[in-house]
Amino acid sequence: MNTHHIIKLCDRCYWDTTTETIKLHNENVPLTSNMRKVLKLLITNYNKPISSIDIFFHIWENFENEYKPRNVRNLISNIRKRIPCLSIVNYYGGSYMLKKNRESHPLFSENLIDILDQAQNGITISDPNQNDNPVIYVNHAFANAFGYTPEEVIGKNCRFLQGDDRNQPALEEIRQAMQAFKDVTVTLRNYHKSGQLIYSEVTISPIFDKKTHKLKYFLGIQKDVTSLQQLIQQIKGMV
Repeated sequence: MNTHHIIKLCDRCYWDTTTETIKLHNENVPLTSNMRKVLKLLITNYNKPISSIDIFFHIWENFENEYKPRNVRNLISNIRKRIPCLSIVNYYGGSYMLKKNRESHPLFSENLIDILDQAQNGITISDPNQNDNPVIYVNHAFANAFGYTPEEVIGKNCRFLQGDDRNQPALEEIRQAMQAFKDVTVTLRNYHKSGQLIYSEVTISPIFDKKTHKLKYFLGIQKDVTSLQQLIQQIKGMV
């Protein structure tokens, strides 16, 4: 059988370049005309970010139309819902990129926890299928950054890091993104066990089961940006 026109996107998910259709688990995924156009553009530009405005005019093909980023965001969101195994990444400034499928190596899988534990940024994994989305894994960098042992964090929702400092617009951004199963990156005021303020750049991503395509985990990555925020406050004070 001639399969040169078939592109593997992820596990048991294939794009037919001739018919511009997607088959997932041997079944065709219903796609609108605009979804096909976006997917074709993303697949043609694998691992390359494409600006929202380029996507907009590629789809609607009419430069008289008013550019609305919301239309592109909604279209990308609908594609993610229909094909959750796809890794479509958002970039700051309004760009999107389809990350190429990578086959998992057995040795990599066996050492995954060790790799995460040695990462420099804080990493958490939470389970949204349990009550209140508790943390089920933290790496050493996260525990060290906030002064807690992993045992003190596991089983809690990460909101405990904000303490009583709940009046943060970024928290609402996180809530909306998690409800929509979208990636989100914000800056939060978190607090060390000692009470010290820590500014954290937090990225949260939904993780889906490859077989059932249901939401399985939320992956959180926290980067300490306290020094940067302090510098910004100093500059503002000088102006």
